[in-house]
Amino acid sequence: MKKILLLLSLFTSLQITHAQLNVELVSQLYYGERANDVWGYTAPDGTEYAMIGLLHGVSFVSLADPENPVEVVRLDGDESRWRDLRTFGHYAYIVADQAGSRNGLWAIDMSGLPNSVELNEILFTFENDTLGMDTLYTCHNVWVDENGFAYLTGCDINSGGVLIFDLNNDPMNPEFVGKGKDTYSHDNYVRNDLLYTSEINEGQFGIYDVSDKSNPVQLAVQETPYHFTHNVWLSDDGNTLFTTDEKANAPVAAYDVSDPNDILFLDEFRPAATLGTGVIPHNVHVLNDFLVISHYTDGCVIVDAHEPDNLVEVGHYDTNVDFTEGFHGAWGAYPFFPSGLIAISDIENGLFILRPEYKRASYLAGKVTNINTGIGIPNAEVSIQASAPTLEVTNLGGNYKTGLGTPGTFNVNVRATGYFDQTILTTISAGDITVLDVQMVPLPAHNVAGRVVEESSGTGIPDAVVFIENEEFNYETSTDGNGEFTLPSVLQGTYHIYVGKWGYRNLTQLHQPVKQDDDWYFELARGYADNFNNDLGWQVSGDATSGVWERSIPFPTSYTSPAGETTYYNPFSDSPWDIGDRCYVTGNFPLNDLFNDQVDNGTTILTSPVMALASNYSSPVLSYDVWWYTVGSNNLPNDTLRVWVTNGAETVMLEEYDRDRRLQEWQQIPAFNLASFIEITDEMQVFLTIGDLPETPNVIEAALDNFLVTDSNASSTFTEKNVLTMQVFPNPFHHEFWVKYAVENNFDKMELTLLNLLGQRLEHISLKEKTGTVRLDGSYPAGTYFLQVMVDGQVARVEKVVKF
Repeated sequence: MKKILLLLSLFTSLQITHAQLNVELVSQLYYGERANDVWGYTAPDGTEYAMIGLLHGVSFVSLADPENPVEVVRLDGDESRWRDLRTFGHYAYIVADQAGSRNGLWAIDMSGLPNSVELNEILFTFENDTLGMDTLYTCHNVWVDENGFAYLTGCDINSGGVLIFDLNNDPMNPEFVGKGKDTYSHDNYVRNDLLYTSEINEGQFGIYDVSDKSNPVQLAVQETPYHFTHNVWLSDDGNTLFTTDEKANAPVAAYDVSDPNDILFLDEFRPAATLGTGVIPHNVHVLNDFLVISHYTDGCVIVDAHEPDNLVEVGHYDTNVDFTEGFHGAWGAYPFFPSGLIAISDIENGLFILRPEYKRASYLAGKVTNINTGIGIPNAEVSIQASAPTLEVTNLGGNYKTGLGTPGTFNVNVRATGYFDQTILTTISAGDITVLDVQMVPLPAHNVAGRVVEESSGTGIPDAVVFIENEEFNYETSTDGNGEFTLPSVLQGTYHIYVGKWGYRNLTQLHQPVKQDDDWYFELARGYADNFNNDLGWQVSGDATSGVWERSIPFPTSYTSPAGETTYYNPFSDSPWDIGDRCYVTGNFPLNDLFNDQVDNGTTILTSPVMALASNYSSPVLSYDVWWYTVGSNNLPNDTLRVWVTNGAETVMLEEYDRDRRLQEWQQIPAFNLASFIEITDEMQVFLTIGDLPETPNVIEAALDNFLVTDSNASSTFTEKNVLTMQVFPNPFHHEFWVKYAVENNFDKMELTLLNLLGQRLEHISLKEKTGTVRLDGSYPAGTYFLQVMVDGQVARVEKVVKF
């Protein structure tokens, strides 16, 4: 059958403004249903055809006129979000992978194109002693090598391990000839009887000798950077293997596999323009030492890999600007047409035909050294300031390699911990390596001394913690018996200062410059408060085997559904209502894995130091900020977070969180009047328990921040929570946000000020009423800001707000 589809709808042309470099759009074919992988076929008469997998079948598209692609055949099949396609001569082999589908292996004779194709839908039946199951219904991928053998992976038999079929005798009826080990392989690539597998669940690729198809022999395995090996592809000379990990922010990685007994990591690539924004690489292909990558929401990305230890982007075309992260956009790329065209399958937008101009990169390389010693500086950052700045880090010897897809003259910024930054104007040329060696001048070091005293009496406070940090350095010390401290050899810079001791309010100073022989003086007010920027003596106990409480800057744990909806399990930052970045959190492993370092197999307990509340408070009130989320089998987790208070003789529970109270965001807990729960003594402690029951494999994450005890019978002095209440929503925010406030006491003057991290005033609003809601337009860059409310000359509240 012949059918002409809509080439480019008016809606698409209005909504999509394609970002591109050295790649131009030839045409687009829109299907109106979800697309998946793509492959190509060139007929004996030279006509090129694109084959694209769809949710409900496969489309064969003639590119006889590339500017006007025409669907000439459509084959319907069971619904599947995953199809994979390969060719052998004028035959195509297609598999599908969706639970409940029964597509089997499609063998297709394409010799009748453009008028028709012949389909043989094969459901292979095996003896139980061969593969342990009767019939093959689904597979995730198929590869056909140069010798006419098909390798099926991710099938519903052999535990997803490789299945091998001979196509030579009867291409329409492949013959089963062997199988690999029963380790799930997501994808595979074969050349010269070497099989390279993407063992995604093990986070590694494997290399196997398949010269004897009935007895594959494992030669090596190698982990990949994000431990989720999605696909592999070999370089033209067979010496380099390129891999993708299908994870947010993961790289395309290059490995020297010329000796399987000595695999060497060479380099990794991430698109500079979207670095760190959650973009996911999908599939990488190789043509003439260029990588052609289907990079989901980044579209088609082309990388010069003829220097495999220095991968440089030289082309891109974004097929989908409606999404910036998640499983959307470019699924597959086929760059092997004799014409040089590239066929891209976009999940939402169908088939794209692109015309690339393959250009060699402009390379920059050199060494970064200490100007005084000549020793190489590791981990120095070298960035070419182009429209999308590159970022490269020096190795242990101080050496670096980087580059751009366009030649020209650019500023090159060099940063290294402990050194002054440098910027050098440098010219780079296409196909050439420009050498730029940089000598760095060390920062001077200064001695800092000071004293921490009690605000009301001026008496020195012993054992107070003084912690200072910036993006590169941190220093910590404690005061002596007179409240005095010394921080020797602090490198010059601007620091955030956190001072604290249990029994006193936290003190924070932002952006404090360190100069020669500084003498600092800090006053602490009495009270029990902790924003956890300092270690003030909380204790962690319990028998959980992982995910125990720890004081840290949270690493987010999340899941993004195929529909693009993101659920956060671990918090993406500490509480937005305090200054600083730390909190107590359950497990904090940096990889974004739901099951990595979450509470398992027991209980984890977080206990405060002792509070002498009877001697210091008339009516103590407790408040804090909390995060809690749990999910498990059938979405019915049976685990809890409980908050307790003890006076040394008895213990009572203040509140409980379970599956029906999953916050999934930071929440300010209403204050608890402790005297209504328990007798107040000088042996008070608060503790939090999380128990993971062994019956179900649940995900459990919690966090605590902004711990505060105030006195409900205090004078009209403004404190953080018992007089002024304030709510910021949404927080984090994208555009505008609102501040809702209420103050209990009368006042003469109340002001709201928005500050950036440099302490610069961005907005200033005079508040006339005791209650109200204020809108702020948020027209400033993404980052962290602070809202400060002053009442009659006193700071009544400071809240952190974050703009994405």
